[in-house]
Amino acid sequence: MLYKQLVAAAFCGAAAIDSALASPFDGGRLLSKREVPSTHIRHERQMPHWARTWEKKQKVKKSAVLPMRIGLRQAEAKLQEGRDLLMERSNPLSPYYGQRMTPREVIDFFAPPKESVEVVRDWLVASGINVTRISQSVNKQWIQFDATTTEVENLLVTDYYYWEHSPTGSENIAAEEYHIPAHVQTHIDYITPGIRLRADPGRVRSLKRRAEAEQFGKRAVKAMNTGIDVIGPDASSLPPLNSSVCDSYVTQECIRTQYSIPKGDKAAEGNELGVFESLGDHYAQNDLDVYWSTLYPEIPNGTYPIEKGIDGAYGAAKTLEAAGVESDLDFEAAQPLIWPQRTILFQTDDEYYQQNETAQDTPLKGFWNTFYDALDGSYCTYSAYGETGNCVLPECLDPAYPDPNPGGYTGQLQCGVYEPTNVISISYGGGESDVPSYYTKRQCDEIMKLGLQGTTVVISSGDDGVGSFEGDGGPNGCAGPEGKVFYPASDATCPYVLAVGSLQLDKVSGNSSTPKYVESATARFPSGGGFSNYFDTPDYQKDQVATYFDTVTLNFTGYTDPGTNFSTVGDGVYKIGGRGYPDVSAIGDDYVVRAQGSWGRVGGTSLSAPIWAAVLTRVNEERIAAGKSTLGFVNPTLYAHPEVFTDVTNGSNPNCHSTGFLAATGWDPVTGLGSPVYPKLLDLLLSV
Repeated sequence: MLYKQLVAAAFCGAAAIDSALASPFDGGRLLSKREVPSTHIRHERQMPHWARTWEKKQKVKKSAVLPMRIGLRQAEAKLQEGRDLLMERSNPLSPYYGQRMTPREVIDFFAPPKESVEVVRDWLVASGINVTRISQSVNKQWIQFDATTTEVENLLVTDYYYWEHSPTGSENIAAEEYHIPAHVQTHIDYITPGIRLRADPGRVRSLKRRAEAEQFGKRAVKAMNTGIDVIGPDASSLPPLNSSVCDSYVTQECIRTQYSIPKGDKAAEGNELGVFESLGDHYAQNDLDVYWSTLYPEIPNGTYPIEKGIDGAYGAAKTLEAAGVESDLDFEAAQPLIWPQRTILFQTDDEYYQQNETAQDTPLKGFWNTFYDALDGSYCTYSAYGETGNCVLPECLDPAYPDPNPGGYTGQLQCGVYEPTNVISISYGGGESDVPSYYTKRQCDEIMKLGLQGTTVVISSGDDGVGSFEGDGGPNGCAGPEGKVFYPASDATCPYVLAVGSLQLDKVSGNSSTPKYVESATARFPSGGGFSNYFDTPDYQKDQVATYFDTVTLNFTGYTDPGTNFSTVGDGVYKIGGRGYPDVSAIGDDYVVRAQGSWGRVGGTSLSAPIWAAVLTRVNEERIAAGKSTLGFVNPTLYAHPEVFTDVTNGSNPNCHSTGFLAATGWDPVTGLGSPVYPKLLDLLLSV
């Protein structure tokens, strides 16, 4: 489907943080000749497999000045406090419902404790680093100072070398391990330059995939069906488009009628709908103009998204032939529903990265981080789960800037350059286990922070049922030696997003001029759904998940721990106690589009997500007009009020040699809570 899939390898080795007393030897390999004081412990060391592609060269000159950065550890208790705060302010029964935090308040709230700053600073001063040389980063996540190699080697009881990446010739400065006082360790995440090695991603991209990054097989990012089902080049090729053909040709009239959505009449300043795009997919201005003038003449030609390019990205396609179906679909689905409101395009990464992220042998396994960097400057250097800033490790490598490649963006990484919109629609995703849990959890926490500021993140649930796309996880997009273990989608499994599944319209009654339609799970492709391996079932859906398993008989069982590479699942195929998704669903097939200069039909949760994003944008228009705050994290309210949905009970989401889960009364991991009944939804969300 048009749901774009991310690619990555899963569960690769990462830098180990070691709490045992350090030894200068590791498995017989000499790491350091320095004598480690009894007061110190080894904090990080390189992993053995790194030596396969990196060669240690000469020592760094003693007089060389190193820009040192010490990432302060984010306390889990503080993260949990933030999650609890989000739930409190998203609970319509709470007196604090709807209260929002400013970006500065979020930074201050999640800043490392003052004790950590003081302990680390005192250690540096006691070690000979003058206090005037020490500063704290703007987002308060880093302690930073410059020091000579001699000073740093004495401080960390280590030796710094130049390292060369054998396949590309890239050079890094790093130590094989380093040590810090035991009383300081609990306050430090990691130090850079430290033990981590990063090759030039542009040069690596043309190389063969590393064996240790192929545990599940790695495929290019791709659309999940044949793309657009072309009808013809001009409007004369279209059949009559009206409510009598909504089961075959879906238009805005079908969506408005099915969900009882009136045409919009408000456009509050600052309530534009944000739409994420990437991977070289660009909208075409000509496609939008023809689409508006043919089907929705109330929208004037020249109505394009407000473009906010990130790290060298551009918006509209340079030529009609270069346009992407995904981008055209997103705007053609959302804009008519919210008009006269506008959309904002967040296009990420320079074209060199965008095009190469879809290549078969790309080493770029990370995704979305540069987008969140641009919305929240503190995220660029935010430390959590042993990861600070964008990923530099093979298992989750992110784009790096400046980009020296042809056509690359030569500026610095853009941090905090745009304000997040009230609602953000994302129609991209991939397998949850394609990247390590720490990468995904750090990213999910950022979505939680956006929720605290009043932003709703809406994301597609995927178009491959209980699996991911073919080759992601395994040959059939599933895990396990026989490809039978379900492979949930990311970031739809993050408990702070509104994950949206896909439905189709089936004609069931009424005369030819006024037919009635019933919704069911999409049959042409299986809508994504299941249970996360990384996130537990959130409180807001625990009752609904329990009811589902109490009432539905399945012909497969689950597991409690996936282990490494799903090694401990036994006969289980899904994670018991995981976050269930999708949350909701909407029409997701047979939508009439104009793309790449032709008329056609497209399906996918890439349609369902912008429909829901548009619905919530419309609700925000009414809340703003009533003097209320924006919705923000809406899931707890929706789960508490099933009466505002049409419950969808027909269908399933097969894959992984399985029928998948079954749709059922109430919430289910195929259609979620169901599709919106807009008047009831609006009344509910205006009442809180």
